[in-house]
Amino acid sequence: MSYQFIDLFCGAGGFSKGLELAGFECIGGIELKEVIAKTHQLNHKKSKTIFGDIREIPPEKFAEVIGTNHVDVIIGGPPCPTFSTIGHAKIRSVTGKSVSEDPRNQLFLEYLRYVDYFRPEIFVIENVPNFITKYKGKIFNTAVEIIENIGKDDEGNGEGIYEVVKPVQVVNAVYYGVPQTRRRMMLVAHKKSNKVFEYPKPTHYYDQEDEESKKLKPCNTVEDAIGDLPTITDNWRISEMPYSKTEGLTEYQRLMQSYGNGKTIKNNICRMSNDRAKRVFPHMAQGSIYMDLPPEIRQILPFREDIFKDRLKRLVMKEPSWTVIAHIGMDGYMYIHPTENRTLSVREAARIQSFPDDFEFVGNQQETYVQVGNAVPPLLGKAIGESIKQYLEG
Repeated sequence: MSYQFIDLFCGAGGFSKGLELAGFECIGGIELKEVIAKTHQLNHKKSKTIFGDIREIPPEKFAEVIGTNHVDVIIGGPPCPTFSTIGHAKIRSVTGKSVSEDPRNQLFLEYLRYVDYFRPEIFVIENVPNFITKYKGKIFNTAVEIIENIGKDDEGNGEGIYEVVKPVQVVNAVYYGVPQTRRRMMLVAHKKSNKVFEYPKPTHYYDQEDEESKKLKPCNTVEDAIGDLPTITDNWRISEMPYSKTEGLTEYQRLMQSYGNGKTIKNNICRMSNDRAKRVFPHMAQGSIYMDLPPEIRQILPFREDIFKDRLKRLVMKEPSWTVIAHIGMDGYMYIHPTENRTLSVREAARIQSFPDDFEFVGNQQETYVQVGNAVPPLLGKAIGESIKQYLEG
C-alpha cells in the first residue's frame, strides 16, 4: 500500500524526497516562492505543488487542487512561533502582542488548520532544536497544548483527536547516513490509538567508542559525499558533467549515483571567489578557520575579528561536514572545498545534504544554494518516513 502525504512549507522538497524514498507518495505541496515551488514540482512528479502564502490558501481550496480531502500524513516546517499561552478565544505571544501581530504564529497555526481539516493519521513538524527550550519551554508547551486540543470546540468541550509522541526528539542527521552534523527537532503527533510510534534508531555512528556503535556503520564523510563528483574550477559554467569516477565507489557514492542516469550530474557549478579570497584559501588547512591564519594573511581579506572568527572555514575530507545552512547562498566561505581553492558547488552541497543525483534544482545560482541549505536532508526524512510507515502498519 502506498501512503499519501502533503508537504506544507515544502521548500525544494528534501523532506518530501525522504518520505518518497521510504515508499510514500507526495500528492501536494505549498511553497511561498515560485522558483522553489518549481523545484519541488520538478522532483515530485505526482505532486500538485502550488506557490503562494498558505494564509491565503484555505485547506478546502488546496483539497480541490490535489483532488482529495484525505491524506495519510502531513509534514512540514512552519516557522517557530512566539506565543506562550493559549486561550480558546485568543492566543497571546510571550511579548504580550496578539497572535496576528507576528506572522510566525499565524503560519504555525495555519499548519495546524490544515491538520484539523485533513485529519491525517499522523503528522510531523520539524524545526530548530531550541523550539523546545525557547522562553523556558513556554512556546513548545503551548504548541503541544494546541495540537492536543484539535477536535475540541471553541469552548474546549469534546475530546482531542491527537496525542504528541513524547518526549519529542532532536535528531542528528549524521546518525542516519547524512555526511553532515545537522540537528533538527521532529515533533510527531498521531491520532489516539493503541499503536506506538518509535523514532528511528541510528544506523551510523560518529565519535563513539562503545559496544553499541560497533553494530552500526561508520558515519559518511565529505569524501564520501563529493569524492566522485566532477573536478571543476569556479569559473566553469557547465551545469551537467560526467562523474570523475564510476568505479571503486563508496557505499554512499553508489547510493547517490544509483538515482541518477549513471553518467552525468547536474547543478555542479560553484560561486566565483574574489581574488583576495583566492590568495587566502591556499593558506588554510583542512578544519582551519579564519582566526587560525597569521595576521598578515588575514589582512588580505579583513573581517571584524571579534565577530567573524570562523568567517572562513575549510572542510575536512575524512569527517562529516558541519551544518550546511542557507547562508551558503551568500558567499560560501564557511564551506571551502577540502583540497581545492574554491567553495563548494551546488551539487557538492546537495550531496552533503544527501540529495540523490536525480534531484535537480531550479533557479539562479544563489537561489539553488539557498534551496539546498534550507532543506531537510532526504536520508533523515527517509528514516523518519520508515518510522511513520511502521506506525501506520501497526
